Amino acid sequence: MKVSRAGIVSKIGSPEAIRVAVEAGKYLSSRGIEVLYSGEAASKAGSKQTPLGEMDADAVVVVGGDGTIMRVAQSIGETPILGIKVGALGFLCETSPEGAQEALERMAAGKFFLEYKTKLKVKYRELKLPPALNEVLVTTNKPTKILSLAVTRDEEPFHRGKADGVIVSTTTGSTAYALSAGGPVIDPRLDVIEVVFICPLTAGIKPTLFPISTKVGIKVLPLGSPGLIVIDGQTTVPVDYEVPITVERSEERAAFVRVSSSDFYKRIRQKIKLGFEI
Repeated sequence: MKVSRAGIVSKIGSPEAIRVAVEAGKYLSSRGIEVLYSGEAASKAGSKQTPLGEMDADAVVVVGGDGTIMRVAQSIGETPILGIKVGALGFLCETSPEGAQEALERMAAGKFFLEYKTKLKVKYRELKLPPALNEVLVTTNKPTKILSLAVTRDEEPFHRGKADGVIVSTTTGSTAYALSAGGPVIDPRLDVIEVVFICPLTAGIKPTLFPISTKVGIKVLPLGSPGLIVIDGQTTVPVDYEVPITVERSEERAAFVRVSSSDFYKRIRQKIKLGFEI
């Protein structure tokens, strides 16, 4: 794959991310690649602003953390993302600012491969909602109240009860909110849907993995608080009682530029301190 035009996006409100993004854009321009800037990096670079949804690029360089990557992934379809970590975690990022030039050089030279990740499609009423890379969360709209939920899998009953919320996660999202809520880390070679209830009142309900083809249905029942749909922490939608929410695999995937092979479990240890080497 040849990259002739690249997008540049930085974390909102981060001077360091903007600086690194502008430097990345200058380097790619020096390699003969057309650069499109979106967000705050555009004005810093003295360039025209290109909205994310209109960014017709072969790849997009995202400078920030996982939140920035998920924000961008909602808008650019399957355009490949090269993540440069400027932030607290950056589990999805490929490199640091120190390694950015080498990664950009390899991308410019076509010496990279693509890693594809499943997204989830969310249906609620007739709304056009963005896909989720990590998770779809259904939670209460009142922090001190609890939800009453009815959850199905492929239209068959799965669980009915009260909880603070329910997470429907991809394999990628298993190291994010789902992990914090007690779910397992899922090997990226397994393409599944994970359902994790947050603080359920029913002690016997545990995190559950379903085949990726499963359609998960959720209803917020009027026995508890009203709810919200939160997609990757970026998009929030109020939920009415008894109106079905459907979550299933999206036809659209996320694509990530990888310039080197890395061991998933080594990355887990480095990024989220899960376990230790003996």
